[in-house]
Amino acid sequence: MRFMRDRSPQNVHISSARYWLDAVQTRLELVDNLLQWVPPSNLDDAATLRLVDREMFAIVAGPLGVIAKRRNKLTRTCRIPPEVLGQIFLHYQRTSLGLCIRVLHKEMSKYSALYSTALWWVPAVAHVCHHWRTVAFQVPQLWSNIALHLGRDCALRMLKLSRETPIIIALSDPHPCEASIKPISWGRLPKPGPPNLDPHEVLAEHLFHIRELELGACSCTARRWVGLLETAAPHLETLWLCINPHRSGSLPNVALALPQNFLATHPRLRRVVLENALLSSWAPSPSPLSHLVVLTVTAPVLIYPASLMAFTMPTHEQILRCLLLMPALEELSLAHCLPPFTTTFSLRTVYLRRLRALTLQDRVDRCHQMLHSLKIPVTAIVKMVSSYASALTSLDFLRVLPLLSAHLSRNGAAITTGKGSRSSKGDSGALSLSSTYEGGRTLFFLSVWRTFTPPTAAEARAQYFGPKTTPDVRLVCKWGSGNPDMERRALLQTCAGVPLADLRTLCIRAEAALWSTHDWYDTFVACPRITNVSAYGASGEQLLFALELYAGSGPSSYLAPLFPELASLTLVGVDFVHASEAAWKMLSGALFWRETSPSCVTILDRIELRRCAVKEDMINSLNRSAAIVVWDMITDPKN
Repeated sequence: MRFMRDRSPQNVHISSARYWLDAVQTRLELVDNLLQWVPPSNLDDAATLRLVDREMFAIVAGPLGVIAKRRNKLTRTCRIPPEVLGQIFLHYQRTSLGLCIRVLHKEMSKYSALYSTALWWVPAVAHVCHHWRTVAFQVPQLWSNIALHLGRDCALRMLKLSRETPIIIALSDPHPCEASIKPISWGRLPKPGPPNLDPHEVLAEHLFHIRELELGACSCTARRWVGLLETAAPHLETLWLCINPHRSGSLPNVALALPQNFLATHPRLRRVVLENALLSSWAPSPSPLSHLVVLTVTAPVLIYPASLMAFTMPTHEQILRCLLLMPALEELSLAHCLPPFTTTFSLRTVYLRRLRALTLQDRVDRCHQMLHSLKIPVTAIVKMVSSYASALTSLDFLRVLPLLSAHLSRNGAAITTGKGSRSSKGDSGALSLSSTYEGGRTLFFLSVWRTFTPPTAAEARAQYFGPKTTPDVRLVCKWGSGNPDMERRALLQTCAGVPLADLRTLCIRAEAALWSTHDWYDTFVACPRITNVSAYGASGEQLLFALELYAGSGPSSYLAPLFPELASLTLVGVDFVHASEAAWKMLSGALFWRETSPSCVTILDRIELRRCAVKEDMINSLNRSAAIVVWDMITDPKN
């Protein structure tokens, strides 16, 4: 009969304990032998205790490490197939960035180099156990976002782990010239780090599998990098090229453009963003750029004219033919690169059916020419920025309003409401007009929101500045300061080109214009649904006189009231103390006549004063009629 050893659990535990006791005894004997060979003069009590503590820690750490490895192999997470575990890591990396940033916020000192980067997941995944770390090393997609700021060794390691999968990389000049203006980072300030890789070498060796590329440097450095883009990058989907300008009076800002064949050799492009750079050719390949979603070209402005001689601005037909091959375009922004105005009438119209945002910044005739040739959805957000050298042509920008009539109203109606008109079916939710002085020039803003949501109770308790969303239409124009009457005509003609019948909120800032009481009434008497009004400075004082004069009762009871549904009034920079408190008397009279008027269907119950000269007794006298909210009160207008 063959002898069988007893393998009961009790005997197994006894043998394991005997093994670890023998290991501990062996380590202690080594410590005793070491202490015998060390002279007593070289070893004090503290050093002896530290030596014993290290040995005891090694005795405990060794068995615990072995036990932990054995235990991890028996867990369910370590029995997940590597290919499934790799997909879990990828999903965790993509979807939990915000959560991990909040978790690691308390441990930023420990993981400061990885905080808020594409490698934040490394402490959470790669440091858990040996099996997880091994699986992470075998998934190239986890290392595709190359972090160059961690140093040369780490970047080379990531490039090796990513193998030939499409990678994301951001390159900046490791040794920028002294004249270059560094962009301001919205995150934490950059810290001196280990030496980085040469961007030119990285592009030359890995361009064939770069998916997203971000380049940032001055023109004298980026020229070598941009020249490499002549080579086709089959996986390139996103290009962000930012040319940092030189300081004024140092080195010239030379215009930099992408290679001639860039659009033709990169058919998989999805996003192209050029800041202070140009497209040297608007001729793509015969096949359409069906994946391009974002196209932003901001050409440099303050450059030497000689640097523009090497580049030819595209014609109007060339840009239209190029846009015709971009059917998936959602965001289009062209600044200082629009073709010159041509008197030849063009029948070509490009329909960008998926466009959500359009930004044009150039001379008004060029913007008008481009808008006239584009057909975009009425829900698209439109922004136009233009400037003039003098005020003689300051009203030319109003020519674009008829082209934007469908974008100015919620239902797409092209019917406008002029002076005294009452029959428009437009539905503009909010309108903001501003005409101010800035550096000896007039700065004009027009912002229109198709829909308007009244402020909540929490928002009403704080300072309310109007809708928080991006305006659906925004026009910005700057011209040489002219006479105030011309500024007034600009405001009036703008109001005549915007649907006003169902306007809900209104903001007027006419510092550079003579905006009178009759202008308030004649322009907005056809707006019975306005509930929120904001006025600045002198235009606010004229508004108070208009509210008192046209309240639907009193001396002008035979006239239609102004703003019969007005519920909230905001006044900024109004002096209620000067001229024997005339402005305050007009406000008191307006509240009195509106309370007694049968035509005013809503009580004006909230008045907000910002940076206004007002006295305490004035506020107390009106608290019975409306809630007076005062911000930054000025008690002494003379000082």
